[in-house]
Amino acid sequence: MRAACCAVAFSLACLVVFVQPAPADDAPLKIIPVKPGAFDPLTEPPCSYCSTQHRKKFVAGDDVVLAWIRGAHNGGAIPVRHFLSATRVINDTYGLFFYDPDGGYVAAYQKDYGYKLHGWKSGAMVVQGRDGTLWWALSGEAFEGPQKGKRLTRIPSLVTTWEHWLMLHPESTAYDLFDGSKYKSAPLPKEMSAEAKASLGKVDERLPAMATVLGVEVGEARHAFPIDAASERASFLADVGGQPVAALWYGPTKTAVAFSRKLDDKTLTLYADDVSPETAPFKDKETGTRWTIAGRGVDGPLKGRELTWVSSIQCRWYAWSVCNPKTEVHKTAAK
Repeated sequence: MRAACCAVAFSLACLVVFVQPAPADDAPLKIIPVKPGAFDPLTEPPCSYCSTQHRKKFVAGDDVVLAWIRGAHNGGAIPVRHFLSATRVINDTYGLFFYDPDGGYVAAYQKDYGYKLHGWKSGAMVVQGRDGTLWWALSGEAFEGPQKGKRLTRIPSLVTTWEHWLMLHPESTAYDLFDGSKYKSAPLPKEMSAEAKASLGKVDERLPAMATVLGVEVGEARHAFPIDAASERASFLADVGGQPVAALWYGPTKTAVAFSRKLDDKTLTLYADDVSPETAPFKDKETGTRWTIAGRGVDGPLKGRELTWVSSIQCRWYAWSVCNPKTEVHKTAAK
């Protein structure tokens, strides 16, 4: 089966870049280590399909999933509660996945093996590679050990709900839940862990520490888009590192993701369309094509086309700013 599966929110917003120096770094904080045996990583769980696993009724419609949105079968989805809540790390052919409930994110990188949760520093999750290198889980940057200075490569991904992803791509890949008891699971934490709190230092005061942001990476440029979680749908337009970017937000599933607005010889003006269906809540002004939150055209002249995903991650401000202290912050002014 693995061989067959693998190949691996309001109206248009006008954004003004608001930049000010981040606070000076405090003295380096020590790592709070994970308790031995608390979170054992998962390696290469057998695969299946979303539609097949849905029939087993183990995954609730509102369960949070990490979806990789490109590749064979239009990607795939990992129910966080079932596969990442008790492991925090998956080493797999589809990718390398890190779950940090304190920082409010799931990070997805190109496939690799031998990683495990190591601890917390400055409130952010630290993972250890097989050679002992320590990496920031959020940024994928090695800060200590033989590979210091290297970065893991993100794969196109977003966080959504099982129900919404099934509606978009029931044919996509999922891990096999078997009889529902093969893998250890845990409720998703609702409060910050004691370890993360104990390691948390001074937080950049430009935004509230626990604010939701979409952090975008283009070359060496770093931008944080504050998300108004109360809004139903939104499209934020900006140039990041010289690239025209649309940061999209869909409130019902609490999904934020970024795409390039360049498609062939066009620069698209993506906006949140209040009357578009939930399957495709965004349109572009140039062609009137409707787009899904996964960046696929489903209706209009560009039907069947895909937008290019821009390296991005939805997380809490304190975690993003710890790993990206020189980030720019955008101030939103609604039209």
